[in-house]
Amino acid sequence: MNVLITGINGFVGSTLRHTLEARGVRVYGMDLRSGDDAVHAVDITDQDAVKQRIDALRPDFIFHLAAISRVDYDNPSLLYRINVTGTLNLLIAAARCLTRPRFILVSSSQVYGIVPEERQPIGERMPMMPVNHYGASKAAAEQIARVFHYEYGLPVAIARPFNHIGRGQDPHFVIAKIIRAAREKNLDITLGNLSVTRDFLDVRDVVDAYVRMMEQFPDGGVFNIASGIGYRLSDLLETIQDISGVRFNITRAEALLRKNDIAMSVGDSTAFRQSHDWSPAHGIRETLEWILAE
Repeated sequence: MNVLITGINGFVGSTLRHTLEARGVRVYGMDLRSGDDAVHAVDITDQDAVKQRIDALRPDFIFHLAAISRVDYDNPSLLYRINVTGTLNLLIAAARCLTRPRFILVSSSQVYGIVPEERQPIGERMPMMPVNHYGASKAAAEQIARVFHYEYGLPVAIARPFNHIGRGQDPHFVIAKIIRAAREKNLDITLGNLSVTRDFLDVRDVVDAYVRMMEQFPDGGVFNIASGIGYRLSDLLETIQDISGVRFNITRAEALLRKNDIAMSVGDSTAFRQSHDWSPAHGIRETLEWILAE
């Protein structure tokens, strides 16, 4: 079996690669940089380059993870070009490939936008109402993927993961930022809104969900990948301080506060749990301890 992972050098892509290779799967990657023979340096906004590579590799599965994933990314044009046009190029190439691959699009819980607390946890039937460019780009990518599924019969499944954390995550993300500061004993830290509540998963549990989607491919399906538990960022900050023994001097930065911030986002993954016999194996404290021990 040949599996292609876009964004293979990233936080989730590298974990997915190691997990699949440990199962004996032949894994190839697309990323902006190549670190070995299995990873091909391809810009997914280059339609011809994407088509040539997919035609050559003829993957059985494509995991599409490549994206700009920062909600506060300050170049919307580039974000849409990569997240939307890049996805379109991959779908075109997959649909025209002689051996059509099964296509797993990794979307995001950000497509839901601001959902009232009384309507949480959020199920897949909640309308997509994004409030930031990242969420909008993922919603657009989903709609395009659905059209390829219905118009051309391309096998497509969509995962909507909620927040996830783990080793190797970019410190632009708040938990990774706090943990790096704790490990390096940087006591002065600047943070944004710590009162928000998020559904956090261990990256290993997220990757386990993706592998199960590959093994039991839900053609046309859309599934939340979530713990179903909401964690206030201030509580996780306290837990990190407790584990590490570090006490921070915290400065609140107005620049890190967003007027369209999502106060609460907790997911309902009942459908995926039931269809794929999946549940998170790692509790939040265990995950934080694992990251801190890196």
